[in-house]
Amino acid sequence: MEKLRKLMKEHQDKADKKVMGEVLELLQREPGLFVVTVHATKNFFLGAENGKAAAFLYTSREYADEFVKGLEMVGVETKVLEIRPLQRISFFNDLYRSGFEAVVIDKGQENHMSMSLFSIIEKPKDTSEIVMNPSLVRSANQFYQALVQHQAFPQMQDLMCKELYGARLLVPVADPQKTTAVPVLTTGKGVRYYPAFTDLVEFGKFDRKHQFGAMEVRFRDLKKYLDYVNGIVVNPFGFALRLDGEKLDRRGLFKSHVFNGFQEVGGQAEVFKRCVHGTSFA
Repeated sequence: MEKLRKLMKEHQDKADKKVMGEVLELLQREPGLFVVTVHATKNFFLGAENGKAAAFLYTSREYADEFVKGLEMVGVETKVLEIRPLQRISFFNDLYRSGFEAVVIDKGQENHMSMSLFSIIEKPKDTSEIVMNPSLVRSANQFYQALVQHQAFPQMQDLMCKELYGARLLVPVADPQKTTAVPVLTTGKGVRYYPAFTDLVEFGKFDRKHQFGAMEVRFRDLKKYLDYVNGIVVNPFGFALRLDGEKLDRRGLFKSHVFNGFQEVGGQAEVFKRCVHGTSFA
């Protein structure tokens, strides 16, 4: 990535479209690009740049390790991953799926560079036919990442809950020709959860053997799965947002169709937030 760092310095001294084009090309094919993942979310570190959700990429492992040291000092468990050239297209698309809008190269170094994610990949024009929830994934990652940093505040959780309540999700449906297994996850303490997923990527982490079909549901539709489980877990191999099914059902949360900024009469927003937990099924 020596050439990329040189181009970044040139662009910092004087913005140039040609130089920017070369930077974008090297981002796609040059070896030696690293990213930091957060254990609590099983996703990339979520930073901010000019008010946008940003992924921090590094042109050397040493730069990435230097950034990680600061996170570890505040108790954030992380891992540095190399994004190989053949993985780049899927990686940048995964950033979009996860709600990122910007990229910063070598954050914390003297010569760093920020850009819109959509200068690297084309933003999909119409995703109405695809179950994908970038805003929900972003808000959940933001909340759980802030939680381990001891920097979470109620508005983050409010936003996550609001995004969840309006989401289109995927749930597994057994194919009797492929399996007799019931798509339920059980914790070490015997608590049973029915899984729901924000998109096909998260669904694929669960259904690695391709035993199940994926059915689209709304959040309010999940109530019918509570008859034989203790709750719902959203993205069990990601941020693993658990919903206590007994409390949700008893308080009638699923019967409500209107949340007014999570200030609904009867305190259902507060009930909902008290039913949100974090765990790991990985």
